[in-house]
Amino acid sequence: MQILKIIADRETVRIHTDEDGAVTVRESSPATKSGKTYSLTETRAEGGVIVLPRFTQGGLHDRLFSRYTVYTGFSRADGQHYVSEISPGCARDESPYPAHKHIKSMDAAPDLQKKMFNVEQGRPNVSLPGIMTLVKSDDTIEFTREGETYYFLKPAVEQLDRYIQAYGHNTFILLNSTKGFGSRGERGLIDVCMHPGYDEANPDALISAFNLQTEDGLRFYAAFTEFLIERYSRADGKYGRAVGAVIGNEVDMAGIWGNAGDMPLSGYMSEYSVAMRLTRQIGRKYFRNFRVYISLTNNWNTFNANRMRFYTAKSCLEELAAVTGREGDFEWHVAYHPYPENLFWPDFWHDRMAEFDFNTPHVTFRNMEVLEAFLAQKQFLYNGKQRRLIFSEQGLNSQDGPLAGHTERDGEAGIVLAYMKARNMKTVDMFVHHSSVDNPGEFGLNLGLIRHNGEPKPDYYAFMAMDTDREPEYVEKARRYIGEELFDYLLHPVVAGAPQGEDSDLNRAILTNNG
Repeated sequence: MQILKIIADRETVRIHTDEDGAVTVRESSPATKSGKTYSLTETRAEGGVIVLPRFTQGGLHDRLFSRYTVYTGFSRADGQHYVSEISPGCARDESPYPAHKHIKSMDAAPDLQKKMFNVEQGRPNVSLPGIMTLVKSDDTIEFTREGETYYFLKPAVEQLDRYIQAYGHNTFILLNSTKGFGSRGERGLIDVCMHPGYDEANPDALISAFNLQTEDGLRFYAAFTEFLIERYSRADGKYGRAVGAVIGNEVDMAGIWGNAGDMPLSGYMSEYSVAMRLTRQIGRKYFRNFRVYISLTNNWNTFNANRMRFYTAKSCLEELAAVTGREGDFEWHVAYHPYPENLFWPDFWHDRMAEFDFNTPHVTFRNMEVLEAFLAQKQFLYNGKQRRLIFSEQGLNSQDGPLAGHTERDGEAGIVLAYMKARNMKTVDMFVHHSSVDNPGEFGLNLGLIRHNGEPKPDYYAFMAMDTDREPEYVEKARRYIGEELFDYLLHPVVAGAPQGEDSDLNRAILTNNG
């Protein structure tokens, strides 16, 4: 027997098979190490479908999130293991993904956003240990999921409310940081939520991977995501609006930004796909078009010596597509960071390791079109549609010292060209400038649009001019600065190996994707 697909609607979970007969269905936890069995059901496949009630335990348990194994006699059926489709009419909000006037986005505090940026889309960082606690108090908010009560820190939640409300729509960056991002160092909570393999003593391991191995880790992660999505997807918009979540940060650099100790890529992406899928399923309970994203750096195809902690963006996408294809594909998307190949030098048009083919060492602003063309290949499409892209973190460094003015002028021209390239792409929804103000603690980089003293840099004015009637003067200035021939070439490059013609995978994907 082959499991073809698993579909959930309001009342049932329907497992589609290629034959009929008596079966035993094991429903289990998606936790990657526990293997906890929720139920064993003896039933039949009739007309190629096994029908299970979606809710059990008096409505407390939702089978939408479970893993399924089907047995016929002593044999285990091959095929999908998770719900891959959710029928229309299941979400609290069935509205389309919001349209925006432009792709500009900014990570800025609410007062600065309203005073200097006023963009539509926000990108808040939210860390589990920074917002949850094990200890109930007058300063906590209670949240119940599947009969269990969890506690959220009211001051942290109210601070997040203010950020979310400052933007029309938001895409979370979900983190599991025990070192910063508001973590209070609550040891009991950290021990539950930290990945069991996290190399906590390593000073370079800045963020832990989420703990999807244990039952406690899984349920705290699920409560964390469901609290956020439920709160920020209300029809009345009381607390603001969120429409997507990036799972972790730069997971190809897992040794630093999503540490799980030593783990081969296949194991890492298998666990990571569980976090993505669970967030997607929870999101779709509340907002039908909620999106989830994998976070990747500009290190496209250059391997680190330690391949048990550092991968490549290209290999992560290939492995993610493979594992979700086996277990039940779902609509995941890509959040990419196309910084210049050397973050200290903003003149990305001179990048030497950013080529226009699928095996380029780096994908930066210079060749960002490679990413869209790569994802247009058949093995990456979802139901014939291309995955969406957000450029969720990037910026152009301005140096201190004698080259300060020169690198600021590089940044001014560069932000114009980079923005135009992203806007020309067909699947890009958001272009996030990483930092509003230079951060003196950010590895010696000055990535803000505003200097430490509060003065805007030239690239602030260029960024704000895009998609306004002032854009042409900045485009003309940038073309002269970079060189008209090079500027125009980089604005419309040809990617080797990209699908071509009206019948290409890329064109079909775009034409069938309503955004």
